[in-house]
Amino acid sequence: MIQTSKPPILALPVTEPPARSAEWWDERYRSGDIPWDTGIVPPEVVDLLAGDQVQRGWALDLGCGSGLSSRYLASRGFRVVGLDLALSALVRAAEAARTDALPAFFCLADVTRLRFLDIRASFALDVGCFHALAPDRRSVYVASLAALLLPGAFCLLYALTSSWEEEESRGIGPADIGRFAPEFVLRWAQHGQDRERPSAWYLLQRS
Repeated sequence: MIQTSKPPILALPVTEPPARSAEWWDERYRSGDIPWDTGIVPPEVVDLLAGDQVQRGWALDLGCGSGLSSRYLASRGFRVVGLDLALSALVRAAEAARTDALPAFFCLADVTRLRFLDIRASFALDVGCFHALAPDRRSVYVASLAALLLPGAFCLLYALTSSWEEEESRGIGPADIGRFAPEFVLRWAQHGQDRERPSAWYLLQRS
């Protein structure tokens, strides 16, 4: 009789997903390690939409996470498309919007590849997405966003910032805001601090 042994069990090393990959972002949401998800709609968003400067229509929420801002936009008269790489965050976002019967829809998508959307939006919101992109993807982001915004549409952008002396990957610098020209005009910038890091809000308008 030929005796066979059980196949050996291979002890494969457990590796973490690459930083800022779709798997990495999804793991952050599944583990609850999401300090940026404060459960508060940024006052800058509330203040901008309190007036009549921004025309209602379609809105994009870029890097929407669990969809808090998407739901706020939907409650203020927009039809919203939220985009993110973290599937678990999008599931939460969709469930919450469905519960509240809000016109907010969510897509698992790369914000530098938006041409699949057949809409023209009057507003875009980016709270911490642009600054998380690799520097060589930021100009692609601008082109992708510009193609979906109506002339005169606004983009409200929040980002951690860096000086010329710092590495680009630590935040965005003046050159990154320059990437938005000529498709966008910078209307204003408000600088501040976020968890001891310099940060800023920018209001850009589609040319």
